[in-house]
Order: sequence, then structure tokens, then C-alpha cells
Amino acid sequence: MDLSPAAVGRAVAEVLDGADTGPRVERLDRGFSWVTLAVDDVIVRVAPMGGPLDPYDPEAEATNLRRVEGVVPAPRVLAVQPDPDNPIGRPFGVHTRVPGQVLRLGEVTERRPDYIAAAALALGKLHSLSAPVTVAEAYDAELDRTEAVYRRAAPDRHPEFEAALEWLRSHRPDCNESAVWCHGDFRFANLSWTGPGELGGILDWERAWPGDPMCDVAFTHRFSGWCTIDDSADYGHPLDQERLAYAARFERVRSFTASMRAIRAWLDGRSHDSRLLTIGRRGEQAMQTELDWAIG
Repeated sequence: MDLSPAAVGRAVAEVLDGADTGPRVERLDRGFSWVTLAVDDVIVRVAPMGGPLDPYDPEAEATNLRRVEGVVPAPRVLAVQPDPDNPIGRPFGVHTRVPGQVLRLGEVTERRPDYIAAAALALGKLHSLSAPVTVAEAYDAELDRTEAVYRRAAPDRHPEFEAALEWLRSHRPDCNESAVWCHGDFRFANLSWTGPGELGGILDWERAWPGDPMCDVAFTHRFSGWCTIDDSADYGHPLDQERLAYAARFERVRSFTASMRAIRAWLDGRSHDSRLLTIGRRGEQAMQTELDWAIG
């Protein structure tokens, strides 16, 4: 992978049919997953060789972004290069920059309710976008996909994880409501702000899926610190507490596939970032204590 300004400039110029002007390139990610570059006035998302969300498909993320265009604030797709035979050497997508900046949870000490309300309102708008399957069908499909990822990525068998999958299948909500488009990673770290409680955009759409809206709500409880959705006031949809409890377990189980894919990428030599090994080992240790509900 060549992330030099010269290579990035040529690659972006090719897909945007523009001139290579020797762009200013700034790396925005922290090196665990997608390589995210600010290239002049656009964002370039480069697929790494391996990582917690392996395999990386810029076309899939582009499809998700096109689906929500005009529904919620998000980057707009400018181009996709699925062929690694380009100056960068990896597939990538080019998106518009959303206004504002991403904040850390600890950086916000005032007007937190305004941030929570804006996040809830945006998620409610996203969940107004129905999908062509039922909630039950969406769960079945995602559980099948999660098991397939586990079988492919896990270096060893994990009895706790397999028991949790079986529990989720046997307790799956029998819900014939239409599924909605879920973000799949809705948390404070994936939101850009132009001011206190003023949402500039929602980022990182690679995990979006047709599913139970309670999954996104449960995800905020687990992974978004104080920025959680606890009622329907701004969210605008009813909260089903029984489905929410199931969704919390579902999201926790699904999250462990990231640590499995991280360690697999390291073991296979597709990435030499030892942090992936650390992520994988921590995930394995957490499974033993956090999935005890599945084995009684």
C-alpha cells in the first residue's frame, strides 16, 4: 500500500477525472481499521489488508451511503475504486467531507442533553427507512453471517461464543414488523459536530444492515458512554424493552467477531500491527466472562 501524497493524488485524480495537483494528505484514522485520509477537500477511505472488519469493501460502504442520502446527514459518495491495481495498491472510496469535527466523550462537559437529543433525532430518522425483510428474518440472516465470520476467522473454537449463538437463535424475537436500515456502529465516536448538539454528519457506514432498530439503541448503551438513547422523546419510536434486552446480547456477541478477525489478520500475516493481536487476545478473555449467560 502506497499512501504517499504522489500515489494518493494520482489515484484520486484517476477516479474523479481530475488533474493530479499534488494534494495535501492528512491521515485521520488511528490505524486499527480503514485507512482514512483527508485529501484536500475530500475523504479517501482505503481498504487495509486485514483488520477487525475484514474483509473491507468500499463498494458496500458506498451502497449504504447512497441508501441514506437525504435521510440523515452523512458523507456523499464521489467515486469508488474496487480494483487494487491503482497507484495506492488497495481498493478505496472517495467521499465528501461532512462539516464539523469528531469529539471525544470526555471533551464534552456542557450541554450533554443537547448532544443526546440530536443523536437520538438522527437515529430516529434513519430508522424511518424500512427494509424489505421482517425483523425476524433480518436476525436470522445476520446470525448466519455472524456464524460464518466466526467459522472463517476464529483460530480456535470458542465454546462460550458458540453457546451464545445457539442461545440467540433459540430466543430470537418472533417479530414480523418490517426491519429498518440500521447503522450498526452508532456511537458518539462516529458523529461529527458543528456546535453543541448540532450534528454535522454520521460516519463509518460499513456495518450498516437491515435489522431491528433496537440493535442500534442497544449499541449506544454499550459503546457510546453517556450519549445513549434511553427514551422515545427525541428518538421518535417506541422502545420495546424485551427486544432491547435481546438486542444488547446480540450486539455483544456480534462485536466479538471483530477481535476474531483482528487476530486472524495478524496470524495470517496480512497485517503486522501487533495491536491487532492485543485486540484479539482481549476479546478472547472477555468472551469467557461476558457470555456466561449463554452457558448457565
